[in-house]
Amino acid sequence: MVKRLNEKKMQSNFMHTDIVRSSEDAVEEKVKLLHGSIFGKPLIKFEIDSMRDVWVPYCYLVYHYTLSRNAYFRKKGPAREGKVAVVFDLNEIHPIQYDIYESGDLKLVSRKKSEDRQLIHTNVKEDEIFKKTEQHIQMKIMKRFYGKQGELKLINRQNFYRPAIELGVIYRNENLNKRYVYLDEFGIQSEHILGLKYRVEHKS
Repeated sequence: MVKRLNEKKMQSNFMHTDIVRSSEDAVEEKVKLLHGSIFGKPLIKFEIDSMRDVWVPYCYLVYHYTLSRNAYFRKKGPAREGKVAVVFDLNEIHPIQYDIYESGDLKLVSRKKSEDRQLIHTNVKEDEIFKKTEQHIQMKIMKRFYGKQGELKLINRQNFYRPAIELGVIYRNENLNKRYVYLDEFGIQSEHILGLKYRVEHKS
């Protein structure tokens, strides 16, 4: 039987990243980014149909990894080991690298209520989270850095929410698209790039 994320549990233990920027500034910056520009003129035209304050669900996962030496050296123990972290977007269902050595563990705060913003609900399966996360680590980090896959062991997992503004954006009078303007420090560092900067620190 596949387990699903327990949203009631996530709400009762409501952990989230802190709000550090104003909604007005964040939306203005996001709109400029969506428009794009050349010589100061916007490239993409669209209309904002709706706007609402939301909590976007995420999951923070930290793995211990081990890469064995070649068979000839295997008796001397592991060649490399360390920790690698991933932040998983439960709304759009994809993992993002997180530089645990540069940024430290993800900084979260706790509150008793979440009624000030609407919760975005998710039905993502737990086994899908683990599968996509571990595939991402193996292909984007282990094989990219070391040329081979490593052994992974989950050592920490934390569900949390990010404060955001959900924009309903219509391009060229077509279907409604949803875009998210994040109000936390994590968003300031990563919103404008495809993935987070990461480093993998290891022990020889």
